[in-house]
Amino acid sequence: MSGQALPPPGGYPGLQRIRIGGTPGAEALSGLPQAGWSETGASRRAGSDLRADRAAGDLPERLREIDLTLAPERERVIDIEEIAAYLESDGLGDEVLRDRYGTTGLFDAAGRLYRQRGTGRALHRPVRTAAPPFPWRTLLRGPLYLLPGLSGLLVAREMGAGAAAAFAFAAAFGWGWTMLIAGVRHAEPRGVPGRALRLATLLGGLTGVLGGGLAAALNAAPDTVTAGVVASGAAVGGAVALSTAAAGVLLALGRAGLFAGAFASPLLAAGIVWAAPSRTGALLALLLLALVPLLTALSVTRASGALPAGWDTLRPHLRHAAYGWALALTFVLLTGRLGAWTLLPLVVGTGLLEAGVRHAQRQLQHAARQSQDLRSLRRAGLPVLPLGAATYALALAGWVFLAGELPVPAWTRPHPDAWALVPAYGAAALLSAWLANHGQAALLTGLWLLLAALLASPLAPPATPPLTVTLLGFCAVLTVLSLRALLDPRSYR
Repeated sequence: MSGQALPPPGGYPGLQRIRIGGTPGAEALSGLPQAGWSETGASRRAGSDLRADRAAGDLPERLREIDLTLAPERERVIDIEEIAAYLESDGLGDEVLRDRYGTTGLFDAAGRLYRQRGTGRALHRPVRTAAPPFPWRTLLRGPLYLLPGLSGLLVAREMGAGAAAAFAFAAAFGWGWTMLIAGVRHAEPRGVPGRALRLATLLGGLTGVLGGGLAAALNAAPDTVTAGVVASGAAVGGAVALSTAAAGVLLALGRAGLFAGAFASPLLAAGIVWAAPSRTGALLALLLLALVPLLTALSVTRASGALPAGWDTLRPHLRHAAYGWALALTFVLLTGRLGAWTLLPLVVGTGLLEAGVRHAQRQLQHAARQSQDLRSLRRAGLPVLPLGAATYALALAGWVFLAGELPVPAWTRPHPDAWALVPAYGAAALLSAWLANHGQAALLTGLWLLLAALLASPLAPPATPPLTVTLLGFCAVLTVLSLRALLDPRSYR
């Protein structure tokens, strides 16, 4: 589950969509006709309406020229600071606006323009656009996330003592490492940072080798630790971590088709090993799991990109990895209490979670374009996140209900209280992913680690009702943080 705790490529929409006038600086304010605003009947009528509708003195005469060029885009402006940024980017600073346009400075001019609402067209006849469609294609990412883990899990069963612990380490490590990879990818939005992505992939595999061997040694009894046990753990950990890192590269670049193709042969080999156990077959399956996704990721990162392959490139994104590791730790502890089958809907539903977060942000951007003032913007935006989290929770609850009704073996049935636990955890994960996209990764890391500490504490009661209450309380805290963030207009960009 990636959560996609990152801004979209190119930054947030709306920050650079408007340029006041068609030309920079004084040319845009010289009284010459602007591109798209020729001195014809349409412009004369607009100017006549402007003079008729406004009381004298609302705007200095020359400042009206800025107002006319700003008007068609007025509905996208959220606050005075945004208009000030547009003015300043066109070379209109305090001195120019004081000396030539009759204002006391930059923010005075921005405030006048903001209050005036352009020519009135955006105020009285705002452009209405269709609501954003739901990104249904993102739902496919959930099953794709299963492929590296499922392939490694089937093979680990045949690799002897300690291999299961090595797999658990590599899977948890990969959860956070793919978030770092996504951060590196978005650090160069206009190209493919090939060198940096390759470095992140190889470092992920190396960490899996070292961590897998160590996990296998620590998990085995002291008198059973041998070189073979450590080697098996290193092989499993390295293959799973390397394939997970390669999977993160492919998904960060949006190559879902190549992703499925890269894991087809490893999954087939793992299935054969599961059906006909063989140590040699398991080693071959691990080799395929490590090499095929790696070669595929290397093939799509041939463009070296502008980012250098160095630690300075990766270090800024470690906070995203730490956030992912905190999520993974909580997930592992819950799995120990509830069983893997109970939490399977959360893994398969990761695509739905990412789609929900993306759709919620698009709805907020749509609300910003349609709203005329901050109050109406907040009124439209505040319900978006809670409704999105509730919808995701209901979808998970429906999944759990259907799974409980299916004629499946008893050991695959979800926990009896999964109908409350899984939706509560899912809603918290969606709210957390949105908050992480808005710069709250450090705070969220601490909150998830606190939840993990509560789950791991020997004082924590084994009964599920208190656990359900804990998850619901955690979800409530994230809801409050989300609503608080939505009071800031920058959250709508």
